[in-house]
Amino acid sequence: MRNSEVCGGEVRRIRSRAVVGLALVGVVNGGCFTYAPVAFESVKSNEDVRVRVTDDAAARLSKDLGAFATEIDGELAHQPHDSVSIAVTIDRAYKGTTIGTTTQQLYVARSEIVDVRRREFSKARTVLMSAGIVAGFGALAAGIAQLVDPNGPSDNQPTAPPPSQLRRPPRTHFGVRIPIP
Repeated sequence: MRNSEVCGGEVRRIRSRAVVGLALVGVVNGGCFTYAPVAFESVKSNEDVRVRVTDDAAARLSKDLGAFATEIDGELAHQPHDSVSIAVTIDRAYKGTTIGTTTQQLYVARSEIVDVRRREFSKARTVLMSAGIVAGFGALAAGIAQLVDPNGPSDNQPTAPPPSQLRRPPRTHFGVRIPIP
């Protein structure tokens, strides 16, 4: 078997592990929580919820949010006169670094709310995510173990040089002497 065939097989294994790693990241992003639909009346003040609003309300709130969004995550608080406020956390960033967070209050009428969902802990997602993380670390450890030669160099013999394909050719030096008077 040639060295290029061995290197190609290693590259395929590393790529397949990278794909598995990306899949695990996707699972982790799903998190351990779900949003379950609830009746508006059952939501307590200052409870974390996901509120879906009408398109007209989303267009009006886009000035405050900076984007058009029909689903808003935040803390819902009941206000007088059939309205509610949603406290939305906003991160301030400069050149990719978060420099501060603030909370902005958005006010919407009760009639502009289409759906309310409560954030709930999901045991099934937590178990799946934990199993995925354990499997991912196991695959990572197995991959690292395969990259290291378990036998290692013997104490009597020096380590063999790399294959000739991987060695750099000696540099050729070309020079011209110019006499200075």
